[in-house]
Amino acid sequence: MDIRPARDAARRHHLPGGRRRVVSRTAAAAALLLVAVTGCTDDSQPTPEETPAPPLDQPTEETAESQNAESESQPAQDETTQNQPDDQAAETAETGETAETDDTTEAPEPNGGSQGGGSQDEDSEVLDASEFSSESQQSPGFPDMLTEFPEDGDELLLTEVRAGQHEGYDRIVFEHAGDGAPGWYAEYVDEAVEPGSGFPLELDGEAILYVSAVGLVPGNAGSEQGQLELSTLSEPKGTVFQDVATTFVHHGTASYYVGLDEERDFRVSVWEHEDGPRLIIDVLH
Repeated sequence: MDIRPARDAARRHHLPGGRRRVVSRTAAAAALLLVAVTGCTDDSQPTPEETPAPPLDQPTEETAESQNAESESQPAQDETTQNQPDDQAAETAETGETAETDDTTEAPEPNGGSQGGGSQDEDSEVLDASEFSSESQQSPGFPDMLTEFPEDGDELLLTEVRAGQHEGYDRIVFEHAGDGAPGWYAEYVDEAVEPGSGFPLELDGEAILYVSAVGLVPGNAGSEQGQLELSTLSEPKGTVFQDVATTFVHHGTASYYVGLDEERDFRVSVWEHEDGPRLIIDVLH
């Protein structure tokens, strides 16, 4: 008996319904899996949005601001570096003090000129023997003062004498108190005498160098008025100077005598120091 028609009919009857059940089960499983995955996700944290990167040739805002800040700070730093004083100037500005200068080491101006307030160490001076001579010398405009003192200034008086040694020459300094700068005349003489009376003065030395200082206090002035009347040089310090004598002021002029071991070439200058003018005599060895 041929049963194929009945089997084929049965297949046609059952296949559609069976296939629908398989598809439904598969869809249900997929739905359950989707629910399980969705339940594991934290809905409280939003997903961050990605910011597109700028083109390579376009700087970010942060980079541009950083570069502007650096360019603005650079000039200020350069200005600070340029205006920074050296160590010595900074120390002077901080302490407000300046180094004291020994005028026995000051280099005089040649030709009997008057020096200002500057200074020069003797080690930096190149000794020029042509500035020295044994002939008589005088200041410009003698017998006038080198620098007139102001009307309200203090009149000049001799206050101190000191000597010092240098390489190639020795120096003796006549320090004055007051304003202005005295004129001077210098030459070798046979003897030392008081001004006016001509009374001889005792002075050691084989040669006597005489210096006339003009422009001191008008009239006469002695030790009671503050003029130094010196009769000997207490500390020659191994120099060529053997003795010194200074006199009272006579009609605005005083005499300074320097005793030497022999006649030597010399030069004379005046340093207008802030504490008072200083008449300086250098004598070659």
